[in-house]
Amino acid sequence: MVIMPAFICPGLSEMAARAGKQVIHIDSDPQTLHPDLAQLETQLACQDASETIVLIDHTFGYPFPGLAGLRRKFPQLLIIEDCARGLGTRINGHFPGRHADWILLSMYKTILGSTKGAVLLTRTPVPLTDGRSTRATLRERAATIRPVRFIHDLWKRRHPDFGARPSGLISPEWAPEYGFPSDLSMSRFADELRDFDMRASVRRSIAGELIDRLSLIPNIQCIASATKCHSANHFVSFTVRPDKMRDRILTALHGKGFFLYRTWNVVPAHYRRFSGTFPSEHRGSEYLADHIVHVSVNLFVDCKQHRQLIPALSDVVLQCCKG
Repeated sequence: MVIMPAFICPGLSEMAARAGKQVIHIDSDPQTLHPDLAQLETQLACQDASETIVLIDHTFGYPFPGLAGLRRKFPQLLIIEDCARGLGTRINGHFPGRHADWILLSMYKTILGSTKGAVLLTRTPVPLTDGRSTRATLRERAATIRPVRFIHDLWKRRHPDFGARPSGLISPEWAPEYGFPSDLSMSRFADELRDFDMRASVRRSIAGELIDRLSLIPNIQCIASATKCHSANHFVSFTVRPDKMRDRILTALHGKGFFLYRTWNVVPAHYRRFSGTFPSEHRGSEYLADHIVHVSVNLFVDCKQHRQLIPALSDVVLQCCKG
């Protein structure tokens, strides 16, 4: 059995299902983005911990503080800690991974323009089948050239993609590709790690300013890190309160050159394959799917741009709410 959050990439749920595991989703709290800890512990108490896997992610860099308690209460549990966007997260002053059996660190979600690669850390050796090294894609090579990135961003501005969610979904598309990251991805990830402390300090400063100013805009609620936890600051996430306003707001911002995200606007609850996998409900994850917005801090390192974002967002929110 695999237990995981309901607000998560549905591809992970599909992966577990295709591996022959029974999948259970725990609804997520719109205030934190994380699975409801009480629901999670109640469900675990009904299972044989030695036959159960829990997959927890530090959602968009916001640390989940409950892993120490899960390890203490269910010592035989196999815990997979997904740090895809959590590199730099701290919980009670410590980096993540202290209480997990497997730890996943994303390469491609850490560096702009990359499309592949992850680091897997385990307490016990895991045999991996040899696979070929992938070649760097055109996108990955182009991402290293500043003028090309500018043209790409200009194209994105003119082609916003905030359409309606697909309907009638049975299961997520899932086509795994096996192999090893390209040399370009490896070298760019190494460069990121080498400069990580400096970049993290810059991101912390920008994220703090964004959160302070976003909190002043009506109809917006910022996601806050749990007590004694520090976000990785790769993203600043917030929810837009009026129903059916999020995509209108993002489209208007996109036209002004401000690229914000709505990941994940499609979650496991939207697929018929997972309709019976929620022991409680899935209102929290569906609310987040319809209302969440993420600011990629890396795209707003320039002081002028991240300070222009707030008045632009404030104006757009006001106009959309009036309209």
